[in-house]
Amino acid sequence: MTLVQADADAETLEALTRDPHQHVRRVVASHPRITDEVAFRLSEDQDTGVRLALRKNTACHPFVAAAILAEDAGQSRAPELARVEHYLDAAWQARRGKLSTPELVELAEDWIGLEPQQLPEMTLEQATLLLEVLDNKLSGKPMPSKPRKARGK
Repeated sequence: MTLVQADADAETLEALTRDPHQHVRRVVASHPRITDEVAFRLSEDQDTGVRLALRKNTACHPFVAAAILAEDAGQSRAPELARVEHYLDAAWQARRGKLSTPELVELAEDWIGLEPQQLPEMTLEQATLLLEVLDNKLSGKPMPSKPRKARGK
């Protein structure tokens, strides 16, 4: 376990996401060198402790962390807020288009006016706009109009 905590490479972390022992997956979820691929895989873990460790990891993809928070809130989450699938769709689209995590975060800041710590409060309207922006950016289509709040940025 100490080796995993201290000096694991991406391949080792990836392999350990499939370990049957939840305490191993929790260590992987909290590893400071976690990759986006590992974060995506562990975001679907059935163990709440694994998801909590991942969400608290500052190296975790911010959209994955927001998706975990939304999933764990379940029915108590306000209906006007984005759903788990919106966060994961945005992260996957960005990844498919070879946008880095900082580039996706910058798009969210520019187009919907949300900084990473505000992502859990993203509304359905903002999520729809962000997904449209990503789709247009990746397909070369004209960008939609920025909302008034985001225009001044």
